[in-house]
Formats: sequence, C-alpha cells, structure tokens
Amino acid sequence: MESTVTIPLLKDHHSHPLFYSAFNHAISLNSVENKQVADDLLGQSFEHRNGSLTVAHGWRSNHYRWSQAEIESMPPLAIFNVSLHSLIINRGGMDCLRTRYGNIVDQLADPEWYENNLRVVLNWFANLYASRENLSRFFLELRDLGIHYVEEMLLVDENEIQVFQDCKLLDRTRFWSAPDTFQSLSPQAKTQVHGLKLFTDGAIGSESAALNRPFQGGNGTNRGMLIYTESELAQTIDQCLETEKSLAIHAIGDRAIEQTISTLKKLTPRLSRAPEIRIEHAQLITEQQASVAIDLGIKLCMQPNFSSDSTNYADRLDSGYCTGNNPFRMLIDQVGYTPGENLLLGSDGMPHGIKSAAKNSFFPDFPSQRISLSEFTAAYCLDDFSMGAIRLKVDESSNTIDYEMLPPSDV
Repeated sequence: MESTVTIPLLKDHHSHPLFYSAFNHAISLNSVENKQVADDLLGQSFEHRNGSLTVAHGWRSNHYRWSQAEIESMPPLAIFNVSLHSLIINRGGMDCLRTRYGNIVDQLADPEWYENNLRVVLNWFANLYASRENLSRFFLELRDLGIHYVEEMLLVDENEIQVFQDCKLLDRTRFWSAPDTFQSLSPQAKTQVHGLKLFTDGAIGSESAALNRPFQGGNGTNRGMLIYTESELAQTIDQCLETEKSLAIHAIGDRAIEQTISTLKKLTPRLSRAPEIRIEHAQLITEQQASVAIDLGIKLCMQPNFSSDSTNYADRLDSGYCTGNNPFRMLIDQVGYTPGENLLLGSDGMPHGIKSAAKNSFFPDFPSQRISLSEFTAAYCLDDFSMGAIRLKVDESSNTIDYEMLPPSDV
C-alpha cells in the first residue's frame, strides 16, 4: 500500500553543520558496505590529491576493516567512523596535521585520548576546510534533502558565528558550545550561544559508549568509557548552570545515562537556572531512567537513524541492548514523553535528510522503535509550510520511502 503525504521541511535538532560543510571535498563511505568499493573511492581521490591529506567519513566498522599495514601503505589519509567517535589515520595524515597543530597530533594514536578530546579533533578538521562558500553550498544541499534548519551542536570558535552571519544563515541554526569554548568568546558572541554541550561517553560503533553490560566479543570486559567521574561531572554541570544557558549532555549507553540523570537529580534545586536541559541520543535509556528524567524536566534529543544500530551492531551489542535501542514506544506510551515538546529528533548527520529519517521511523528494526507520522512531524519538522514542503511517498508493501521537494507556492 502506497500513500502520499505533505509535511513541512525538517528541523534537525542535532548536527554539526560547519564540520560537515568542511567535508564537501571528502569521501563519503556512508552507503559503502564493501571494502573493495571503499578502496576504489580512496584510490580515485589519491590520484588528485598530490600528497595532500585525503579525508573520508561514514565508515562502518561492522562491514569491513583495514589493517594498520594497509593504511600505512596509502598516501596521507584520515578515515572517520560513521559515529565520529573513532578515527583511522596513517603517519602521512598525522604529518599533514602536525604542520598546523604541532606534536599534540601524536595523541591521535591513543583511543582514550581521542574520545576525551573528540571535539578538539573535530574542530581541527573543521578549521582545515571550513569556508563561507562551503557552508552556503552545504545548506543548499540540506535543502535538497528536506532540511531547512539544523542545530550546531559543537561551535568551533567565535569565527564560526561570523561565518554563519556572513552567509545569512543565523536564522537557520542554533549554537551549542563546549564550556571552555564558551568562556573564550567575547560578550557579544556569548549572546549568540543557546547552550553548552558535554560528552559523558562515546558511541556504540566505536565500542566506547558506557554500558552496564559489556560489549560482545573481545575478552568480554569492555563496558565502554565514562568521560567524567561522578564528582567531576557534578562540578562540570554546576559550572555550566552558572552561565544560565541551556545544557545538552551526550549520553548513549545506559551507564552514562544513569550517571547523567543521577547527577542532575542531585543538582535539582539548581536545574531551573538552565532554560532547557537535554540528553542527546539516549539510545539505551531504560524505563526507570526515563521516568526520573521526565520528572526532572529533562528533554531527550534522539536520532531515528540510530535505530539501525540494532542490526548494524548486533555483533557487539547483546540481544537486550539491540531490542532496547531507541525505545520510542516506551518513552511515548509508557513514560509520557511528547514529540515536539520534550522529545526532539535530529540526525547527527549520520546521514542527514528525510529519506533515512523517515525509513528508520516508519519501518525500524523493531516495533518498539516505531514513530508515527504525526509524532515524526511534531518532533522533526518546522511548524508550518512557509519555507516549502516535502511530498513524502510511503510504500508499506516494500518498506520504502521516496520524496520530492515543493516550494512554498505549491503547498
């Protein structure tokens, strides 16, 4: 059965537009499931780089891997895992970065250092290639994917605000900043920042999300990593609350979510200082955790795209985590989260656009992950059709999505 509906353009509540715009020149491996295809794409890029750094992103470690020897045999290269929480880089690639950022680049070989300094590394790459031209082009590409508005969850520096202003894009984003970046801004720039952003763990794809039960494989002891101790997180959150800005906290694994919620609960009298407190991703949240979070007034910002982790990473998550990933029905039906109010949706750029978001919402791996059309529209779309519309074609017999863009005059 095929149906056609018209919905407003997307309001993506979680992404990194300057970083992704800087990757206009990079190789996307998002849809690549075969190592030979990936090698061919890399090889074609090497032919045109003349020894400069080749960057690829969207690699999924569940499909294929390279040995370090294979990576070292290639020209200067950096490959980001689709989660961004792990990076493959060879000596040539590190040499290219070292000319700009110094010997600190050597720390990239340490996975724990990388996870603790993720935003620093992402900012290195954003600053290498970001420009007004790339940002403007990127927002045109987002429009073709059905997106009008996209929040910047990792402000690079004060210059990024100026770039958005020069491109006349300030009304199509909202800036979130790391605490130390925020403190480095001028008073005027601080007024442009909506909130502060913290990381408490890593990601499932890089096996660094903080879990109560270990990842499958290996020696059976890896439960991911927490970025902060409990006292460090409490102190950091308290300092963020002092700014009276909103607060977004990245927490994917149930252990990180538990640490985040329990810390916020201890700070209950001070939470009102923040206009908005969000947990980003919350993929493996339990019903008990969600019940406490909603009572504390904590919003959840989640990604329908990540529902596919239940299949993509069945090699590293136990069956309970696979079925408990992105439990939208529990959050909405049992706990009482309301799409568009305290439950928001975004993409994290993995990937951007209506097609993947709608498919993973309407036809997910598990019924517990399903989001209805009305819920999707409330949590993921603009309030009206003033910017245009998406004519969405949903084929329930084949579980496929197609769409076309409509200008405001055709709505």
